[in-house]
Amino acid sequence: MIDLPLRSLTSDELETFSTDGVVCARQVMPQRWLDVVARAVEHNIAEPTAIGEFISMTDQGFLNDVFMWLADADYRSFIEESPISILAGQVLASLGSNSLRFFYDQTFVKEPGTLVPTPWHHDLTFWPLDGWQICSIWMPLDPVTDATSGLQYVKGSHRWPNRFKAITPDYSEFMLNPDLEDVPDIEGARDQYDLASWDMDPGDVLIFHPLVLHGSGGNQSIDVRRRALATRWLGDDVVYQDRPHTLPMPPGNLLVDGEAFTGPHFPAFSVRR
Repeated sequence: MIDLPLRSLTSDELETFSTDGVVCARQVMPQRWLDVVARAVEHNIAEPTAIGEFISMTDQGFLNDVFMWLADADYRSFIEESPISILAGQVLASLGSNSLRFFYDQTFVKEPGTLVPTPWHHDLTFWPLDGWQICSIWMPLDPVTDATSGLQYVKGSHRWPNRFKAITPDYSEFMLNPDLEDVPDIEGARDQYDLASWDMDPGDVLIFHPLVLHGSGGNQSIDVRRRALATRWLGDDVVYQDRPHTLPMPPGNLLVDGEAFTGPHFPAFSVRR
């Protein structure tokens, strides 16, 4: 059985998501599920996946890991039983989707004093897919401010026609598609963009479209961690596109180029309006 969120998303929140490409939804996640994810993250830090060991910068206090739910029971229970799928279903229904599939989970941990920034990027060019009915839900486990590496967004940039290179925190050449545009220098011209960020508490979530530009600085705090879990969700119009410079999919997947995501690696959930 799937738990209910503390509250449903409002029509105003869904409209903000549509207009800005991002919305901060306050106090939607019950504490018990934050506790489950916190336990999973600590296990993840101690035993990262193989890809997590490759993409993290542990010597600098930064953990980045993906597809943890395939091997960890706590992450799996969060995906399958927490209210997260209900929130995602609301968002994708607002985009016109009648279906909902889970794509993958991703953990981000920036320990106190971690100077690693998250460069400005949008997510869609990291992924081997095409479609519009997609959302990510970013859930912090610790209080978040700009000083502790709170995310910042360029409002409305999900409506731009541009497709930018996928820039990772370690500037991995594997992800850099030479056929895509460079990300604009947002830091050098911040007054030219409509930027948004939020102080957040555990229980709040950020919901955003994969084409909205976002990034964050390092964690300047000396005593506050920044632990967060992002989950990614797909709707009706999303199809797999086998192309280079994108995130590898799990071994044994049943994906077929040009067709919808399917199979046990990408489970389906009901859309609740």
